[in-house]
Amino acid sequence: MAASSKLVGRQNLAVTLLTAYLTVLARQPLVTKACTTATLNFLQEEIAQRSSGMRADETRDEARARAAGRPVPKSIIERVVNKRVLQFALYGLFISGPLNHFMYELLNKVFAGRAKTKLNTVLAIVAQNVIISPILNSVFLAANAVIAGERSVSRVAQTVRSRLLGMMKVSWVVFPCVQLFAAKALPPLVWVPFFNLIAFTFGTYFNTQGKIRTLQAKRAQEKDE
Repeated sequence: MAASSKLVGRQNLAVTLLTAYLTVLARQPLVTKACTTATLNFLQEEIAQRSSGMRADETRDEARARAAGRPVPKSIIERVVNKRVLQFALYGLFISGPLNHFMYELLNKVFAGRAKTKLNTVLAIVAQNVIISPILNSVFLAANAVIAGERSVSRVAQTVRSRLLGMMKVSWVVFPCVQLFAAKALPPLVWVPFFNLIAFTFGTYFNTQGKIRTLQAKRAQEKDE
């Protein structure tokens, strides 16, 4: 009975939180989506840095620098939170979240007033995956490169070109299925949190894989030296 009561209590809490979130989302969609993206980006970057080994690698580099007598300057903010984690959160707040909101608002306007037929559902999914998704993923890859320290426009563009197709292949396989599932099984009210969860999962995966490749390239260069 006690275990059953705890489960019911957790379910009630989850429903209460989801209801509160959806209420705020309906009242302030842009602000809510921007804050949600910032929070998820913060968690995504934190997880990716730790699971890829990048955070441990940076800690070792700092320890070696201190042992060699070289200063490792850090601002007050950097002593509390990792710089790139904060930058990624700000990117979500000011760029990714608003861009995502406006692009899907535009898509909704294009399909507003159309009958909800299978053809229109398929056309909307095609538009999302052929137009919106490549733009959002390109911006994500470019921002990721800049946050990682790249400042050359040509190098940022090269990063986007080299990684976008692989990202889009996974997106084209997975997300149409996800979108069809949402269209068939979920009420439109919960589409935003559902898609956020899916995007967070795949974003964390691609972010982690990118960091692993960066570490591998760094170690290969160190061996050559």
